[in-house]
Amino acid sequence: MNRIDLGKILGDIRFWLGITFLHRLITITQPPLEVAHSWRQTMVNMVARNFLQVDANIFYPRIDMGGELSGITGMEFPFFNYLIYLFSSVFGYDHWYGRLINLAVSSFGILAFHDYAKKLFDRRISFMSSMVILFSIFYYYSRKAMTDTFSISLVLIGILLWWMYTERGRWYHYLLGFLTILLGVLGKLPVIITLALLWPVLYKASSNQRFKIIAAVFIVGVLSALWYFTWVPHLKATYGLDRYFMGDSISATASFILENFNQVSRAFYWKAVGYSGALLTLAGLFFIRDKSQAFKLTLLSGTLLMLLVLFKSGDRFYDHPYYVAPFIPIMALLAGLALNSLPKRWALFAVLVLLSEGVFSRWSDQFIKKGKEYVELEDRLAPYVNTNDLIAMNTIKNPTAFYFANRKGWVTGNWNLKKPEYQREIAEAGCKYIVICKVRFAKEIELELPLIYEDDLFALYALPENLSP
Repeated sequence: MNRIDLGKILGDIRFWLGITFLHRLITITQPPLEVAHSWRQTMVNMVARNFLQVDANIFYPRIDMGGELSGITGMEFPFFNYLIYLFSSVFGYDHWYGRLINLAVSSFGILAFHDYAKKLFDRRISFMSSMVILFSIFYYYSRKAMTDTFSISLVLIGILLWWMYTERGRWYHYLLGFLTILLGVLGKLPVIITLALLWPVLYKASSNQRFKIIAAVFIVGVLSALWYFTWVPHLKATYGLDRYFMGDSISATASFILENFNQVSRAFYWKAVGYSGALLTLAGLFFIRDKSQAFKLTLLSGTLLMLLVLFKSGDRFYDHPYYVAPFIPIMALLAGLALNSLPKRWALFAVLVLLSEGVFSRWSDQFIKKGKEYVELEDRLAPYVNTNDLIAMNTIKNPTAFYFANRKGWVTGNWNLKKPEYQREIAEAGCKYIVICKVRFAKEIELELPLIYEDDLFALYALPENLSP
């Protein structure tokens, strides 16, 4: 009887991807009400649900908080949202499909990164580097209904496909690589940082292949620019709704970074790859001297692109660590070089530290913070508010509670909803009810309006059609 080689199993990235996939399936069906970024997940789901309920045209994504407007607005190319819609068309809509789709694609993305790194270096470095990515912010962000790790993974898969194209010359590797990279960049523009990993592919390619790959990258750039800098502004201007952040000026961002340098820098260590991963990344810089020119160009161009994204991110960077996520594959390769230099026992210890920090530092983000009752909001409103009735809600800019209401209308703050002039304004635009949320996303207030219903979660007020001045 053959003995099980435990060392071989534990040194196989597929084993770890399988184990961590199963772990992240725990609570994957929970609503997007965990600690971090519930608002972004509900925005993704909101667009997907509107594809199902209103209009399936992928070029016209819409949200619910457009007041009396259609809700159509400019945003990231909604390929991820559309996959959720297609899934829902078959199985019926549910809010957790995006989690599962992201988790599956992100797992394949890390596997693609592993296979690519093995071609650049060796099996040990590729394994170590892949473990760094797996237990970075990818670990929990890849189980959220968000486009970040999903888009990065599409680019990683596309880069591997283009490497295979240089090896085998198959046209379908070239076309599939182009398609996945295009959808990745369209889905999240900062993933252009990850494209820095293409340098080794270009060095390996023949002159004809290199021309085709560069042409494809150029087309990706043109189509992405057309979407973000032509179509997105067109949608905003045409339909009167601006909810997508397109960055700030470099000068304004530079001032913000200088004033908040410690918090901004934390995005590159504590939030991105943990303290242990950051130390290994810095140590990896000492081992690039004898590496290929292609890898040095990867590091240089990736760093420059990261700085470009950083200095266009305005005041969002340290509160939104997904901005640094596209740089993590490059950081992981550096960390892998450092780990490779350690004796086997010390390298194993370092990986265990990475694993522990990656899982337990964000353990709470796997669970709902509070406010799980919001999943019942649509049903609680149903006896009093028709599906097509416009409502206003007091959760400021956070659309999470509004998403669970499954209504259209306005999201604003208590200070606005208390003003008689604002009440008249939204009433004239067709708003019929005001929902005052009491839990998590807003504070309870009382309005001098007819109270229709109240419980521990919210209070529902009616807006008379004719409000006196």
